[in-house]
Amino acid sequence: MRVIIIGGDVSAFVCAITCRRDNLDVIVLESGQDTETPPGIQIPPNGTYLLRRLGLLDAVLEKGDIIQTIDFRRYSDGGVIRSMPCGEETCRIYGGPWITIHREDLRQILRDRARKLGTEIRPATVREVYSETAEVILEDGERIQGDVVIKADGNIASKSLSQETSSPSTATETETIYQTTISRKHLEALNNPKIDELWQGRHSITAWLGPNQHAIFYPVRHGQTYILNIYHTNTDSKSTTIPTAQEICTGWDNRLQTILSLTSTLKPTTLSYHNQAPTQPPTQSLLTHLPTQNIPLPPHQAQETATLIEDTLTLGTLLSLYNQHQHQHSYQSHPPSLLALHATLRSAITTQKIHSALSTLRTFQLENGIAQQARDWVLSGAGITRDTDGWWKVMSSRQEGVLGGGMGLVDETGRAFWEWKRAMGMELQQSQETWTSQSASTR
Repeated sequence: MRVIIIGGDVSAFVCAITCRRDNLDVIVLESGQDTETPPGIQIPPNGTYLLRRLGLLDAVLEKGDIIQTIDFRRYSDGGVIRSMPCGEETCRIYGGPWITIHREDLRQILRDRARKLGTEIRPATVREVYSETAEVILEDGERIQGDVVIKADGNIASKSLSQETSSPSTATETETIYQTTISRKHLEALNNPKIDELWQGRHSITAWLGPNQHAIFYPVRHGQTYILNIYHTNTDSKSTTIPTAQEICTGWDNRLQTILSLTSTLKPTTLSYHNQAPTQPPTQSLLTHLPTQNIPLPPHQAQETATLIEDTLTLGTLLSLYNQHQHQHSYQSHPPSLLALHATLRSAITTQKIHSALSTLRTFQLENGIAQQARDWVLSGAGITRDTDGWWKVMSSRQEGVLGGGMGLVDETGRAFWEWKRAMGMELQQSQETWTSQSASTR
């Protein structure tokens, strides 16, 4: 089976690695990187567990930072609402640490591993994708034929005799994101003990929570660089201009304003999130997307990269199993149904994560008042494991299914594949019991 992957970011290379580990023929058509892509990445335990399974975690940890606490602070004075543990206990319960890493470092690790495993990586500009034939047309006219095509870049036009369509959607949330990187040497040069409390000798994510906006500050590259993201919801529908980061942070913690003074400009990006029903690929489509729904996952639970890894590993596992256990003559008859199975397995999960992230956004950005006080009271004892959560277990009960989502993913995907194969009436070349035994040996 030949898999054509379009894109050059995290999901493209994780998919290539997953497929090459099981000897699929993989070509990555590497497009230019989006300059607006956030430079910082958080990977919670459901993502790092899967990186470990792929044999990538040690390499990632050489470049990444293991987070020990998530510090929630009031916006006005920086007072700590809760320093929430997420170190050893999180790793023990969910099978992986919570890490931060620079996007380019992660991308390079994955790219190098994909190439080492035998992936063909080509710089290319794609003009068209024909979903019913798995043919890709490059800008120079070259045609590349595959068995399936995976779009992992989000911006390539596709053509089909039964043209792909998306479900109608309307924007439910619109926010402006300001992002920048700050070097450790600039923080040190401030010589400000109060600012040093935020980063010196700490492996923490700091989250300032305030009315209609929140800010996230965390280390990458072993504390040599810091990422600052500010998420602002505009409540003035008549406004025609985008305010500066300094303007929207007036009245916030002096330390945040001082950190902002270290950077001349923070380029704002406006994102809209949509209520869009999960869609299935067309019946005969040999094209699929990463992420599954081809829409952005809001960043407010730090699940973007982990969910991409889940999506990608699910797809790679299905393709690998199909390649191992299916006769050559049926390659073109069953892959569309297999890609539809992938969409079925992942779409509902992705949709739920979108709703949950938007709920978190609204919770983080409550106006001052009773609801905000109740939030702070709940957060004051919150933890992402049951042992670190308060007696009410609100946070852990909501997070354990998400943060533990990587642990059973491959086995669940395997079971779904065997059920699909039986439903399709295909001959089994290997028993499910044999595959399950082999899968268990790789954990």
